[in-house]
Amino acid sequence: MTFDAVARRQSFSQAADDLSLSYSAVSHRVRELEKLLGTKLFNRTTRVVSLSPEGAYLHQQMKASLEMLEAAFSGFAHERDVIRISALPSFGRFRLVPALTDFHRTHPSISIALQPTTRLVNLNQGEADIAIRFARDKPDAFHAERLLEDEWFPVASPRYLQQIGKRSLPELFKRADLLTHSRQAWEPWLQAAKLEISPAQRNLTYTDTGFMLDAALNQQGIALGRRSLVKGLLQDGALVRVSNISIPSSQAYFLLASERAVISRHGTTVMDWLRSLFVDG
Repeated sequence: MTFDAVARRQSFSQAADDLSLSYSAVSHRVRELEKLLGTKLFNRTTRVVSLSPEGAYLHQQMKASLEMLEAAFSGFAHERDVIRISALPSFGRFRLVPALTDFHRTHPSISIALQPTTRLVNLNQGEADIAIRFARDKPDAFHAERLLEDEWFPVASPRYLQQIGKRSLPELFKRADLLTHSRQAWEPWLQAAKLEISPAQRNLTYTDTGFMLDAALNQQGIALGRRSLVKGLLQDGALVRVSNISIPSSQAYFLLASERAVISRHGTTVMDWLRSLFVDG
């Protein structure tokens, strides 16, 4: 597994992150494998790691063997062709579902089963194959990699802003209803924007991000939205940014995967697809 990770990533440090190991542990495992085989598997330079001819041959044979094993196991259980992805309901709704059309068009042989839940599933116990989690610290999994730092900023429906009328930012926030998530108060953003609101101002609180954004879409107020979730809504014009001021999130997105997903051709394809969703935030 260590050799395969370094070969795919062409980097000891990135392989170490993928496997949740230290750089020295990955380097040591590769050296031990090279000693066992009696040949150099990688060409190492200051900044670049590349496969040697012997390493390239070994990696090719390894991939072929894994594909044969995957084909054999799929004969025992057809449902293994289904990749189960666990994600927060809000991320599944606003990012995964809209992207699935293109994925299925490109990969018709791979079936995706979305499992929306706020609970951190146990991949080691087979509850899912892959998970996308929003957390402060790296969750425990066979494979765990940090994907994206996020940020918060205010968004609203264009129609709602039209109803309030064109105003300066301080005046706007004195008149607007504020839509709040129970785990992200407005105060840090208001402090960053140097704004104050009246204690009596209407503030609607939600425990579900999807409901909060639905309220914003239905002209019920200004929401403090996460960039990762409102990206598509901003592109479509359903929501607009109310201010260019943003605050960093204390949490980040992580891609988690079981051992089966990491060694599965379909699993690695889905993981690469999920990574691509975070390229531009």
